[in-house]
Amino acid sequence: MCLNCGCMRAHDDMGRPDVNITYESVVRAAEANNRSIAKTIETIMKTVDKDRAEHPDEYPDQPAR
Repeated sequence: MCLNCGCMRAHDDMGRPDVNITYESVVRAAEANNRSIAKTIETIMKTVDKDRAEHPDEYPDQPAR
């Protein structure tokens, strides 16, 4: 379950591909947008930072970076 649960197994969707984010999910997103994997991850992080600043109530347990 990889990139979202904390198990640190980036390629294991734990049998729930419609819910859990895997490395392969990121690869598909990168390819669909003609971007590198690194750029896609960078964009995800920037978007999270922007959203956290705009909607801090959605991130009660996570301080802004």
